[in-house]
Amino acid sequence: MSLFNRTILATSAAAILGVSASAAVAQSGTQTNQDRLGAVVGALFGDRLGLSAMDQAWLRGGRPLSDGQSQFATRVDASVRSGAVSSAAGTKLRADYASLVDLERQYSAGGITTQERTDLSARYNALIQTLDSGAAGYGETANVAAGRTDFERRVDAAVTARRITRTQATQLKTDYQAVIQLETRYQADGVISASERADLDARLDALDARVGDGPAGQAATANQTPAQRLTALQTSITTAENASRITRAEAADIRVALGDLQRLNTAYGRYAASSDDTAYLTRRIGELEARVNR
Repeated sequence: MSLFNRTILATSAAAILGVSASAAVAQSGTQTNQDRLGAVVGALFGDRLGLSAMDQAWLRGGRPLSDGQSQFATRVDASVRSGAVSSAAGTKLRADYASLVDLERQYSAGGITTQERTDLSARYNALIQTLDSGAAGYGETANVAAGRTDFERRVDAAVTARRITRTQATQLKTDYQAVIQLETRYQADGVISASERADLDARLDALDARVGDGPAGQAATANQTPAQRLTALQTSITTAENASRITRAEAADIRVALGDLQRLNTAYGRYAASSDDTAYLTRRIGELEARVNR
């Protein structure tokens, strides 16, 4: 279709807006002029303008991705049952589609623009293509044990750079071994569930933060002040308790110890603390961090 003809169609749509809009208002008193114009264009000229079914639904104020979420999940479940898609990949596909629905809801709040429709369509098509292709490797996380050598190399480099002490390095390597053992337990039934994989990832993230060589903007524990580390521990305790990594009783005990260290840090701030005092406080904070992130 020529640009001239497309312009004529759009102009015609605007011309009949006055007639069609009254009916639209009768159905929904909250529709904006843009909504009504979109409904007219989508309904009358959608096919001829090359608009997809989803585009037409968005122009009418609908949310086709949200409407199709159950159908997508059914397709994923069928693919997992048939063995075409792994359980991990299926979990990630469903989660990514849910995120896409959330994005559609955000865009809808102000009226979905052409650019936003393009973005949503591209993301949706990518998910469909991934599902249709079998989603090989999608959502899989590298084996924890396989990353041990690289992790220990990073720890040794952090010691050399004096970001952490040798004692902290030894504890980090011990804690990483504990995560390997946990992964082995999770694998006992033949498959690691999504919640178990999330737990392993969270523990590895916590270890990475303690090494202090993460991406730009990631706080390095070794470079934080005692006050900053103590503040971060308050959040970490709640997170660990909610994720069932520590019990409620353990969380309560750690909070008591945390309060003691906060008071001690305040006391040290009133005078020039000795190097032994600082070392003691640093060691105690590290012990609490290890208990929370174990």
